[in-house]
Amino acid sequence: MPQSRHSLIEARRDQIFPALEPAEVGRLWRFGELKSYAAGDRVVATGEIAPGAFVILAGRVEVTHRMPGHSELIVAHGPGSFMGELAQLSDRPSLVDAHAQEAVQTLLIPPRRLRDLLVEEAELGERIMRALILRRVALLDAGAGGPVIVGNADHADVLRLENFLARNGHPHQRLDPKTDPCAQTLIERFHIDARELPIVLCPNGQLLRNPSDIELARCIGLVRPIDPDKIYDVVIVGAGPAGLAASVYAGSEGLSVLTLDCRAFGGQAGASARIENYLGFPTGISGLALMGRAYNQAQKFGVEMAIPDEVESLQGETVSDEGGFLLTLANKERVRARAVVIASGARYRRLDVANLASFEGSCVHYWASPLEGRLCAGQEVALVGGGNSAGQAAVYLSSQVAKVRLIVRGPGLEANMSRYLVERITARPNVEILTETTVTGLEGQDGILEAIRCRSHRSGEEKKFAIRHLFLFIGADPNTEWLSRSGVMLDDKGFVRAGANIHRPLETTLLGVFAIGDVRSGSVKRVAAAVGEGAQVVAELHAFLAKLGDRASLPANTRRH
Repeated sequence: MPQSRHSLIEARRDQIFPALEPAEVGRLWRFGELKSYAAGDRVVATGEIAPGAFVILAGRVEVTHRMPGHSELIVAHGPGSFMGELAQLSDRPSLVDAHAQEAVQTLLIPPRRLRDLLVEEAELGERIMRALILRRVALLDAGAGGPVIVGNADHADVLRLENFLARNGHPHQRLDPKTDPCAQTLIERFHIDARELPIVLCPNGQLLRNPSDIELARCIGLVRPIDPDKIYDVVIVGAGPAGLAASVYAGSEGLSVLTLDCRAFGGQAGASARIENYLGFPTGISGLALMGRAYNQAQKFGVEMAIPDEVESLQGETVSDEGGFLLTLANKERVRARAVVIASGARYRRLDVANLASFEGSCVHYWASPLEGRLCAGQEVALVGGGNSAGQAAVYLSSQVAKVRLIVRGPGLEANMSRYLVERITARPNVEILTETTVTGLEGQDGILEAIRCRSHRSGEEKKFAIRHLFLFIGADPNTEWLSRSGVMLDDKGFVRAGANIHRPLETTLLGVFAIGDVRSGSVKRVAAAVGEGAQVVAELHAFLAKLGDRASLPANTRRH
C-alpha cells in the first residue's frame, strides 16, 4: 500500500469510513431497497457500473483494489458502514471490487436516490459526501481501479494520457518498460511492438494501443451515449469556472442540465498549480482541487457531465411547440436543449516558431502540474509569459526545478501580474527574469528539446540556453470556431457579444443562448468573475424559460437550494 494512501486513511479514517448510528440508518430506508448477497458473492466489480451505494445492515463485505498481479484490501465493511465512492454518484464504472465474506443484507441506494439523499438529509448527506470525496482521493493516491498505462515516462503520448486522467480526477497507474518488470510482462503477453507504445490496459480488460483521449474515456466509462430524444432545459458548453458555476446553480434549482467539455473539467483554472486570490481560501488552493469540488458539487445536484465531448455546431430548431436548439457533437451525436450557455473559454496560444509542434507534449507544455514538476525536477526550465497564470506556474516550478528562466515580452511584470506574485517571483533566487525578450527558435531532435534561442528587443543580441522543457503561458484565443453559422455574433477578436437584451445582459444575439466567462466579449479574465457570471446567468435562464411558458421555471418555494 502506498505510504501516502496509508497515511491519509489512518489520519482521517473516521471521515473516510463513517459508522452510521441505527437511527441514521433508519433515515436512509426511504432512499433505498433491501438487497441480499450470499457468502462469496460479488457485490461490485472494477470496471462495471455498480447498481448504487450500499448501507451494510448485516454481514461483512471486503473492498479491494486491483494492482498489477494482485489485489489489496482497502477496508472491511460491517453493519452500519456505508459502501460507495464518487463513481456511484454519477452512474460510472466502479474503481474497486467488493465481495461478501458471509451472508450479507444491504440497503441499496441507486445513484438518483443517492443524490436526493445528499440534498434532503443535509447533515448526514454532508458526512457521506465527504466520505465519497476522500475515498476518491485515496484511490487517486494509489492509482487504484483505473487504467494502466505502459510506456516511457517522458513519451509525449504517455504525458498526454496521464494529464488527461489527472485533470479528470481519474486514478491510473503508469508502468515504464525501462524500470518495471510488470510492464515488460504485459508487453510480452500482448505481443506489443515497441513502436506501438504506449498501450493502455483498461479495468474491463480491453487493450488500447496509443488511444486518443476520447477512446480512453469511453473505455473507462467517463462518457456514455447521450439520449438524442431528451430535451434538456439547458446545455452548458464548457466546464471551466463559469460553466461549472452555472451547472451548480442551475442543477440546484431543479433545471435539467447537461454540461459538455472537449477535454476536462476546470478549464485553464484547473491547470493552475496554486490560486491564492480566490475569495475564501487565504492559504491558497490548487486549481484542480477548487474545480474538482465544483465538479462534484454539480453532480450532487444531478447535472449530467459529458467530458470529453466536443461540440461542433449549434443551430436553432423547433422542438415540439417550445422552440429550442440542436447541438451536434464531433462524434455526430445530437443534443437538444431549450436554452444554451456558451462557456467554452479560450484555447492556449501557441508560440510562433516553425518546429514547435515536434516538441509539444513531451518538452513544450501549456500547464504546470505536479506531473510536469516531477518530469523537470532538478533541471533548468524556461517559461514564457507575463500574466497571472505564468506567475503562478513560475512560483510552483521554482520549488521543483533548479532554475526558471522567465521570459517576458514587455518591460516588466507589474503591468499584467498581481503584485503578490511579482513579489514572490522576485524573492525567488532561482528565478531569472528576462524582460523585453522573445523566443526565436527551438533546437533538438527526435522530439527532444535541447536548447532555445532568445533575442533581446533592447540590444538585438540572441542567446542560446540549454533547456529541455519549455512552458508557454502567452495568452489564449477564444474557443468559438464551433459557433460559425449559428447566428451568434462575435466581436472582431472572435469573442461572443452579449448584452443585446438590456433585461438579460448575458444573452447573445440569438435569443435563448447566453455567454459567460472568458469567451464573452469584455469579460474580466478572473476565476471569481467567471463564477459570478455562472451564478448570474441562471437567473436569466429562468426569465427566458418563464417567457417560453416552460415548466422548468419553477416558483421559488418549489426549487431545490
